[in-house]
Amino acid sequence: MNRADFIAVTAAATAAPSPRAAHEAPIVAVVTLQRDATALLAPFVVAIALNNTTGKTVRLDFPTADLFRIDVIKDDSPVWSSLNQHKPIPINRQLDVPPGTTKLASMTIDGTTDDRRSYAPGKYIVRVAMLGTSFGMIVDKQIEFAQPLTVADALKEKPGTVVTVAADQISFGGGVYLRDTTGSVHLARSLGLHPTGTYIVRGFLDAVGDDRIFDVGRFAPAFDNPPLPSP
Repeated sequence: MNRADFIAVTAAATAAPSPRAAHEAPIVAVVTLQRDATALLAPFVVAIALNNTTGKTVRLDFPTADLFRIDVIKDDSPVWSSLNQHKPIPINRQLDVPPGTTKLASMTIDGTTDDRRSYAPGKYIVRVAMLGTSFGMIVDKQIEFAQPLTVADALKEKPGTVVTVAADQISFGGGVYLRDTTGSVHLARSLGLHPTGTYIVRGFLDAVGDDRIFDVGRFAPAFDNPPLPSP
C-alpha cells in the first residue's frame, strides 16, 4: 500500500460514522479476529460479515472485483495490506445482502510484513475498509503480539511445546544453531541461505538423546532486520 492509499483510507476512517450511528445503520460490517496464540508468526484470521437490519434484501455496488481491503497498521504506518502488489480488477460488482447476518469473507494473515519480515512485538490495528460506492464502512480492531522468548527460556519448556524465539543463526562443527546472549540451541534445519541478523523462529523443542533440537516450523527476519538491497 502506498502513502496516498493509506492517507485515503485514514481520511475515510476519520469521516466514518460514530459508533452509535454505525450501530443504527441499516447495514454494518462486523469484523472478528480469531487466533490461537499471541506469539509472533502465529497466524490469525480476519472474518468479515454483513448485518442487514432492513428486513429486506439490499443490493450493494462495488467499482471493482474487490469488496474490501485489510491493512495491518503499527504506529500509524501500514506494515501489511491485502492489496499489496495486487491491482484491483475494474469490473463493477453487485452484492445482494439478505436480511440478517451474511458471512462475507475469511482471510488468514500469516504475521509477516509486505516485505516478508516478522511483525515487531506490540499493539497493531487491523483495519477493514469496505470498498463499495454505496457502502464504505471502516472497522478497526486492535491486536497485540507478545515478546519472543530468549533461547534460555525456550530451553526451559517441555519438549513439544510450541515457542517463538528471537536469535541469530550460527554454524559450528557442521551444525547450525540458534544463538542469543542467553545461550544456543541446535536447529533441525537452516534458516535459509546465509541468513544474517536476528530472526524470529517458531517451532518446538525435541529431545534427541542428551541434545535438544529445535524443530523449525516458521521463520522470518525480525522487524528490525531489513531485507538486503537488491544487486
